[in-house]
Amino acid sequence: MERRSLPRDLIEDILSRVQVKSLARLRSTSKQWNALLKSNGFAKIHSANAPKEESLNIMLMDSRVCLVRIKYRGIHDNKVAPSFKVVAQFYLKDPLSSSSQVDIGNIFHCDGLLLCTTKDKRLVVWNPCSGLTKWVKPRDSYKESDYYALGYDNKSSCKQYKILRVDRREYGRHNSYEIYDFTSNSWRVLGVASDWVLKEHRSGISVKGITYWVATQRRRPYADFLLSFDYSKEMFQSLSLPYPFRYRIPVLSVVREEELCLLGTNVIHGRLMVGEAYPSNIQVWVLTSTGSWNKSLAVRPIHYQGYLYNFQGYPFNFSERMSFLVDEQNKVVVVCANNILDIVQENKNILEYHHAVNSTGTPSSCSLLLNYVLSLAHIKQPSLRELFMLEDAQGK
Repeated sequence: MERRSLPRDLIEDILSRVQVKSLARLRSTSKQWNALLKSNGFAKIHSANAPKEESLNIMLMDSRVCLVRIKYRGIHDNKVAPSFKVVAQFYLKDPLSSSSQVDIGNIFHCDGLLLCTTKDKRLVVWNPCSGLTKWVKPRDSYKESDYYALGYDNKSSCKQYKILRVDRREYGRHNSYEIYDFTSNSWRVLGVASDWVLKEHRSGISVKGITYWVATQRRRPYADFLLSFDYSKEMFQSLSLPYPFRYRIPVLSVVREEELCLLGTNVIHGRLMVGEAYPSNIQVWVLTSTGSWNKSLAVRPIHYQGYLYNFQGYPFNFSERMSFLVDEQNKVVVVCANNILDIVQENKNILEYHHAVNSTGTPSSCSLLLNYVLSLAHIKQPSLRELFMLEDAQGK
């Protein structure tokens, strides 16, 4: 019996309806399938046809991006304790070395893409699912004070990804900022901002292509506020925090990759930072589509001799550099701070106090915990014609 292959367009249609996790296993099936799954055209069709992807969790651990699994099974009846496990490590090859991986200093997630700053001051956009990378050269040089974020222009027919660079010197007179546009493979200086500052320990977060931070006014009363950057308009916008916001430590995260959430606390290393008149609980809000804040979860610690303890007797180990996740269905907050993972159920209990360890059994350096959604997102590369047109325009 003669063996016949299915038409390419039919194969493409079938595969476009398969989740990314399953497609990743099919890349080794054949060279043709691997090329198809890596193509920009297929990524667009898959984005339109595929079912919604499950949100995963990743952690920056020992300068590597690791896929982690946090289970809450039995959390409500206390029959089964929650669990934390490192499932896999994503491999980012160093193009300057034939064998070694890249040491990653920080990551920023947007739409399945990771914007990574390396320990040796390089910048790369990486899709761990497809393995595709795009290394980005600086306009002049990268500096310690640089902050980078990734977003996209959602007004165009297809997502056009851009990198925002902010020189966030806390004690300088202004923050200069510029955009890297992948359609031209070049940086553009946008301007300077003199009325706000992005503190070093406060990370930004991406929601639907827009980046958000908690910024601080440069002048009195030095109040915190929500700052956003729209990559379609290439403009910053100021928004209000929940009122009254009486918390010294604000941290941002995202729920289901669709809603921005904010955690507020006055507790650092087990102690209340301000007077007893200020809240001692940990409060989480979610930003609605109308721009208002709804209270989501609250955790009330135990006071004893000046320290605030969880229900297992450990001081809350929160810090200004912490990151967190929220599971609204199970009413759980997961906090990563000082190499320790806390799993907290609303107003009830600390269900796990986990010292993460690496493969050698020694404590790991865990600096960031994020939601992550697998995707086949591509970074658009300019054609030769577009590059020639750009060179001609710059030469005039």
